[in-house]
Amino acid sequence: MTSDAALSRPLLLATQLTGDSPAQARARLLDATVHVRVTAGFEDNQDAATLARSLVDQLSRFCGTVVVSAPCVIAQACVERDHELHDPPRVHSCGSSLARADAFDIFIGGHPDTADGIGTCSDGWTGKVFPAGTHESVTAFTVANPIGALTAAALTAGEAFLRLIGLSRPPRGFELSAWSGACGPLGSLPDDPPLPAIQPIDALLIGCGNVMNGWAAAARALRITGHARAVDRQSLGEENLDPYSLARRDMIGQPKTLLLAGHLKPLVAVTRHDEELSLFLPRVTHWHVPLPPLVINGLDEVEPRHMVQRLWPEVLVDMAAGGTTSQVILHQRGQGGQCLLRAYEAPDSETGYIRRTEAATGLRSERFLSEFTTPVTAEDAAQAPPEHKARLQAAADSGQLICGYINQAR
Repeated sequence: MTSDAALSRPLLLATQLTGDSPAQARARLLDATVHVRVTAGFEDNQDAATLARSLVDQLSRFCGTVVVSAPCVIAQACVERDHELHDPPRVHSCGSSLARADAFDIFIGGHPDTADGIGTCSDGWTGKVFPAGTHESVTAFTVANPIGALTAAALTAGEAFLRLIGLSRPPRGFELSAWSGACGPLGSLPDDPPLPAIQPIDALLIGCGNVMNGWAAAARALRITGHARAVDRQSLGEENLDPYSLARRDMIGQPKTLLLAGHLKPLVAVTRHDEELSLFLPRVTHWHVPLPPLVINGLDEVEPRHMVQRLWPEVLVDMAAGGTTSQVILHQRGQGGQCLLRAYEAPDSETGYIRRTEAATGLRSERFLSEFTTPVTAEDAAQAPPEHKARLQAAADSGQLICGYINQAR
């Protein structure tokens, strides 16, 4: 049984775009069957395989049944990945009794041969999507680049989603460059530079949620190596299961940093910090944890973005997504670029670290702002709201430090 917590984001978007009720949108999506086919001539192409695996994984997050026609190693990988997410399964290899004549067809590498199907491929940094009846010549997989393949998968999953919820689509193909961000008709974009050699990274990853999952998937596809520190106070919830590209059902309740570290190893060694950003940053500013040259944000709120900007790393990458849009801001120290202090103004609705920690712990703000490395005391328990007194007293009796208490209460 698929819960609406796992389907929450696709359902919200579907209702906003169509005006359907959540129940109507849910039925449209879970009753649909999509047939993904790797076309002849591309069975051994690595980018076609990357595209297929990523596309099927994304489709399974909102579509009730996905049938895969591909070489056994690709189809089996898709089925095994689905088992990590869904029970009962949604992904099935070709020959399944669940394959239907009215399935929505997606062809990887070639032109669609069904009236309402779509084709997809990549070439270098560029992902392409094209409907049946497209007459333009399409270059497919001539320049290897896994980022182009992942771009094509994301574009195609989005196109399939729009068609499955009943939105009419223009009868023309398009392409998008992951290098430049440019989008246009098929064949209209200039050639992008070749994929450069990537040196081992030394990075700080802040916020291990949805967009950081996407970064980690791309980093693994690029075979990036190195070391990173990952900071996030939260654990994976059921509502994250379908939106997060790395999520697994057996990881629900586990730290988000653990999910990220497991995906990146052994190429990137990750040191995990399952804690509040406000408790981690003093290590960088006062306690001599080296600030890496590369800092990557995957944050939802403005306050922590401002805190990270004030570290002034050599390179700061801020990633965000919402609805049907995504955004990346790059700031290089001494070379200009958008500063996060000016890019974002905190909305009145944002909870912020102080109010959130007061509500979660019952501690007074002066205690966790300036004295967070000292033990919880009986006075903390005495001055706390009634619902927090017993737990604070137990922490005081055991000599627990305030910082540890806060991180356990997250």
